[in-house]
Amino acid sequence: RKQFGKPIAEFQAVQIKLAEMQMKVDAARLLIWRAAANAEDGLPSVLESSMGKCFANTIAREVTGDAVQLMGAYGYSREFPMERRLRDSWGWGIAGGAIDIQKTNIAGAMLGRRFDQRR
Repeated sequence: RKQFGKPIAEFQAVQIKLAEMQMKVDAARLLIWRAAANAEDGLPSVLESSMGKCFANTIAREVTGDAVQLMGAYGYSREFPMERRLRDSWGWGIAGGAIDIQKTNIAGAMLGRRFDQRR
């Protein structure tokens, strides 16, 4: 899109935001790939899989929110795919295991025990 007669990619603040978004997405991918690469007997460790799921979902929400904001009204329109990506990023945190549950899994793995959240 354009602002002040030029593409928004020409603005340094937008370039910085895009670079930050790319770095976050790559970091999330690397956590997931590490969990898969280090898997033993077909399953990754609870620590690595929970870190990957938690971080990737948090970053997906953050980055899609930033992308919608960069796109302005276009980002929120159903005519463009970003609106759906934003909705999907929030759904994955529920369907794939809530972010807070992943965090308790991470803490449990770090401390070498499981916590019963039902008590």
